[in-house]
Amino acid sequence: MITLGSRQFSGPFIAPLWSPPKAPGLYAVMVPGWRLLMFHAVHFGQAEDLSSPELIKQHPKYGYWLTLAGTEWNLYLATCEMYGSTEAERSAAYQELLTLPTTTTRGQAHAQL
Repeated sequence: MITLGSRQFSGPFIAPLWSPPKAPGLYAVMVPGWRLLMFHAVHFGQAEDLSSPELIKQHPKYGYWLTLAGTEWNLYLATCEMYGSTEAERSAAYQELLTLPTTTTRGQAHAQL
């Protein structure tokens, strides 16, 4: 588990080994920080189905994330499942994540396990 903002996320999981849940919710694309078990979020998103095939690999910013990570094995994903949520509830939670302070490295938030 990792905390981003006020929400608990499952993960982070190494992207090639990630088994996405069939659930609505939020997700964070992350890269490792300079200290052990520290991660920087480089993208937040929300989806009706986190297991959708186009969610990560077909995302327009996927190439950029790989550039930041250096390899797919340095790309991590964390999810916050929101069963029974509406589009409006997920959008509000997503907007809350976007208000997190920007780190000086690569992304909007950092967290340590």
